[in-house]
Amino acid sequence: MSADELLQQLEEQRAAFLALEQRVHDALKQEKQDAEGNDACPGTPNLAAIGRQSTVSIAEPLRKATSGIASLMQTGSALSVDSDDEDDESYYVQTPLPKRTLAEDKLREYLRTYDWSPAGQKILENIIHNGRLKHPVLFHKPSRANDKAHYAHYEVFDVSTDGSPLSITGDDEESISKSAGFWNAFREVNQDEEKSTTVGRIIVAQEPSPIIFGALHFAMNEHFDMDEIYRHLVESEITSAFPHRAFDEDPRRQRTFTFCFEYFTIIGDERKPMPWQSSDKQVGESQSHIPLTRCSSVVALALLGDPIKKVRNTSRRTNAKTKHGQVYDPFSPWIVLNVQACPDWESSADVHDSSKHYVNGPEAFLQTVLMEFRDARRRYEEIYRRITKLITPPPDFIFDEELRDRRLFEDSNFTFTRGYFWAHQTLGSINDSIKAMIDAYEDTFTEEVWEGKHKTLWPLMDEEMPRNDHFRRKAYLLRKELEREMRKLRTQIEENNARRGEIRDLRDQLFSGTSVLESRKSVELAEITILQGHNVKLLTLVNIFFLPLTFVTSVFGMTNMPTEPHFWPFGITMVCVCVPFLLLIGSLNTTKGYEFWKTRCKALFKTIGWFIRFMSGFLGRRKDRKKAAKEAEAAAAAAAEKHTETTEDPEDTAYREFPFERTNTVLSNFDELGDVSTPGIEMEKESSSGQGDGESQNGARPKKGWWHTGPLRGIHRRMQGHNRLDSQTRVTQVV
Repeated sequence: MSADELLQQLEEQRAAFLALEQRVHDALKQEKQDAEGNDACPGTPNLAAIGRQSTVSIAEPLRKATSGIASLMQTGSALSVDSDDEDDESYYVQTPLPKRTLAEDKLREYLRTYDWSPAGQKILENIIHNGRLKHPVLFHKPSRANDKAHYAHYEVFDVSTDGSPLSITGDDEESISKSAGFWNAFREVNQDEEKSTTVGRIIVAQEPSPIIFGALHFAMNEHFDMDEIYRHLVESEITSAFPHRAFDEDPRRQRTFTFCFEYFTIIGDERKPMPWQSSDKQVGESQSHIPLTRCSSVVALALLGDPIKKVRNTSRRTNAKTKHGQVYDPFSPWIVLNVQACPDWESSADVHDSSKHYVNGPEAFLQTVLMEFRDARRRYEEIYRRITKLITPPPDFIFDEELRDRRLFEDSNFTFTRGYFWAHQTLGSINDSIKAMIDAYEDTFTEEVWEGKHKTLWPLMDEEMPRNDHFRRKAYLLRKELEREMRKLRTQIEENNARRGEIRDLRDQLFSGTSVLESRKSVELAEITILQGHNVKLLTLVNIFFLPLTFVTSVFGMTNMPTEPHFWPFGITMVCVCVPFLLLIGSLNTTKGYEFWKTRCKALFKTIGWFIRFMSGFLGRRKDRKKAAKEAEAAAAAAAEKHTETTEDPEDTAYREFPFERTNTVLSNFDELGDVSTPGIEMEKESSSGQGDGESQNGARPKKGWWHTGPLRGIHRRMQGHNRLDSQTRVTQVV
């Protein structure tokens, strides 16, 4: 036995001892008060007030006697308080469940005619669409395993008036299948009068087959909202509880309490998730991931008794349809339904046994919820161990250099990067799931619920009743167990966070090592590229050496060349072509030579550009001069015509007779008609119209054009003189 189990047993014994001591103290106090009231001497305390009197009967040799601590040590039950309380049937539910029996024909008709919800259609797809309902037998034979019956686990416990659960095994599994035996076990309630009365029933279905899903819906839909339960199983949600529904419109929800678990688990060997479950497509385990699947479970409690009181709906919503809610007695007849969809081998199968005594339905419900928390924690611990094994190097890592290099540098498939990323994100999702579990527990089971003072959730109307006190003490032990699981889950979160930090460090080291390796490879590739460049350069030089030779040989190889056998022309040509070309190439291969030829080429290209601009401007000026001459001729003709229209005098006649003497007069008249000079002359005027020593009117030196620089200055001046002379000549001719 481990240390935790010993501490747990010691704590339970201590709680039982303290409870028994308190009751003895209360009994002695009550006995003293009764003696003083009767004015009599106090005698031996009446231990009947403690509960049921502890006696050892010969007729009942198997009944546990003596104190509660002895009972704890003998039975080892985690939830028993003392044997006297366990044997007192007044502490347990006494109202039996309603009698009921279900037929297979009714089940077939129900499966065919019920309006299934989307979640129900997904779960029962194989039953509804594959023609199974037309088969004369709904449940498979034992030899058939296509309904996954060999993976499923079913349990039905009938709880009698003494609180002990009795397992109903149904028929022999060798003659019928598990599904048929499970159906026969829960389809009847209180039909055998020879057996003890059933006040409560616990139904556990782990990995049920589709036909069992349909049978459970048919049998339990009267007490539970099975569409809601199946929706919680199918849809991806977080762990949540739905206990406070006294004001719901559906009467079934008013009397039921549901706790939905949602987490992850490793796909078990030879197990396969259901079609509607989210799971890893790659079932086999690899170096970068572990096959996981979504795991869902629902624990629901239904109280079938009559309501004990009404509560007013104090919601501020004006459209609330339910003004008053129903509150049910926690000691009513009850049913606990537990449906699990976890494709692994980790589910607990020994939670409910005859050693336990359930006071009422809430205790059995809490015990089942405790089992689910333990299973979830155990599954998460297994995932944590597998992830740790996945990312942790093998023991030979310290001594094997090859293993170290494999962990330090990434391979072509990015194996470790994939594994680290998957592990880091998976642990983060697990932490979120665990936090949702803890929040659901703490938000649901508050201090008022544990003390029985909540208005709608399991209220204890008379706190002085012995059975209420007994229930509170057993709930106290369950609360300790649940809080212990919460602490372990919080510890699991801390371990997951620490492992995530380690994974980040490994990932950073992997990235660092891979980056360094890639940098070195880049340098090596650069060196190889440089060597290839040198080889290409050498090959280019060889080609350049043979290029002029090829040119010369091609020229002398033409058919129209002289055929005399004299090689000196060929030699001279080859030297004149090859030597300058090779010298030019050699000069370009040096830095100074390259800069020299670069400067000279730039100057040459600039001169060529200037020459092109000069020629384009010169041609443009010639066109402008011709145009100006035509305009001048037209203006002169117009002026002469105008002059002839005026009155003639002798002087005009003389002028016409002697035209050469009127040149100056015509020129003066021609100046009045406007400037007929060419653009070149205008530019000369503008440039020569400065004040004093060639400065402009504003005092700044005139901007020189490209024609003022270099040896072109004289050419420009001569062209200006020719343009001026040409203009005067044309004017004289016109006159």
